[in-house]
Amino acid sequence: MSATHLHVEIVTPEGTLYSGSAQAVTLPGGLAPFQVLVNHAPIISTLELGPLRILDADGNEHLFAVMSGFVEVKHNRVSIVAEEVVRAEEIDTTAVRAERDRLDEELEGETDLARRNQLKHQRARAEVLLRVAQEASLAE
Repeated sequence: MSATHLHVEIVTPEGTLYSGSAQAVTLPGGLAPFQVLVNHAPIISTLELGPLRILDADGNEHLFAVMSGFVEVKHNRVSIVAEEVVRAEEIDTTAVRAERDRLDEELEGETDLARRNQLKHQRARAEVLLRVAQEASLAE
């Protein structure tokens, strides 16, 4: 008998953020975004900064921003382990825009290469949060 849904779990250091059945999961893979459907071949992949979409068993989309981590797909189970994952509806766009602007200002005058790289990563995180929040508002 063939499975009709995936079981998806998102786990962070704070605990399980999401657990449920899904039709599809779209992930920001280390090389490129990819989608997992029922009966996907087993895979382990790194996850990069980007949007994570879950189309649940009822057809509802759940949108998250994932900062980095990894995913294992095996026997219709999608296990996502990440240091930080933010639900789209929990993103405070005003605060994130202010943070992005502050980072832009700090980047302008920064000459230390290591610090510049750190600031660029923080800015990329802010951009992903804003993109995910915008995509969520367009889907409503």
